[in-house]
Amino acid sequence: MSVHLPTTEARADLELRVPRGEAGSLDEGARSVLEKVDAVRRVEVERIGGMRPDAFDLYVEVTADLELELPDGADPAETLGDGFGVVGVERCEER
Repeated sequence: MSVHLPTTEARADLELRVPRGEAGSLDEGARSVLEKVDAVRRVEVERIGGMRPDAFDLYVEVTADLELELPDGADPAETLGDGFGVVGVERCEER
């Protein structure tokens, strides 16, 4: 029997670490990183604000609309910030 957690919609400004080897655009790379965060059910990248390369990754500033599946009382920003490839969450507002 599966348990369905309530969904929360949010808009977030984040910095992501996108692997250089990712095929496609920065939008697709950012979406791929966010889709791998356990709580994320839907991602729509609204804006790429900037990009800083290093030897292995691209550090990308992103604004995204997200649908998250969170247990009661969970903080969306903290949940996103714990995701692999998420360097930081500047702002996260529930909608």
